[in-house]
Amino acid sequence: MKLLTDFSVTARRHRPAAAPALLLDFGRQAYRAAGAPVPLSSALSFSRASAAVRGTADGLLETVGPDVLRLDHAFGSGAFRGALFEPAASNLLSYSGDFTQSVWSGYAAKPAFTGGHSAPDGSLTAMAWNCAATTGGAGGQRGGILVAGGGVSGIATASVWLRASAPLAMRFGHSDGTSEAITVTPDWQRFSYTDVLPNTQNRIFMLYEDVNADTDVFIWGAQVELGGSASSCIATDASPAARSADQPGLTGISGTFDVTITYDDDSQAHWPVRR
Repeated sequence: MKLLTDFSVTARRHRPAAAPALLLDFGRQAYRAAGAPVPLSSALSFSRASAAVRGTADGLLETVGPDVLRLDHAFGSGAFRGALFEPAASNLLSYSGDFTQSVWSGYAAKPAFTGGHSAPDGSLTAMAWNCAATTGGAGGQRGGILVAGGGVSGIATASVWLRASAPLAMRFGHSDGTSEAITVTPDWQRFSYTDVLPNTQNRIFMLYEDVNADTDVFIWGAQVELGGSASSCIATDASPAARSADQPGLTGISGTFDVTITYDDDSQAHWPVRR
């Protein structure tokens, strides 16, 4: 997932141009048309058919309604990151925040979850379990959750928000053979894992601990989506759910132009000859 920090529209390269016809500098939140400052609404049109999640200046997550442009901030610090434009995506998991449901099977031993804990969006919707209460597996101290595959095929990314009452080693991914060791800390972090589905165990999500210590694990916002990276959170209930694509457009200019896009990692994309 890349964030857009700068959007520059210039005359075609064979024509001299002293300045961009339109410059949308999301990083500095400065917008200019023909060199003069303009409000963003006069230069950019925007639509999205669904709600979507963004980061706030307070360092939390929030859900905004359809057709709201997402000016995104870093989780935790609240630092401004840029404008967030994403393609459509679907969370293939059901009950992405309710791990007591039967779609979530136990890994060795399914934990006894408690609810009502503070979540990354400031709500009391996170769930938790205590590692001392999980006694599955050959060593009698393993516990976690998994979701069996539902005909998913291709490159897919699993993601989840986690924190723990003390630093904790866990295993996270799609299956035993397609997973990695992670370290969960007292601060909320979003972990992600990408691999090809299906796997030999026909699983699409797997998370477990093997410590049997008096440590609480807090969990929120599980997601599995097609593609090579985790996109913004898509909450689900009894069925998988989708987020619609962001649809930006330019207003107030006409003619033939080159478009240069600068992302938050300083990479650029050039769209020559836009009309």
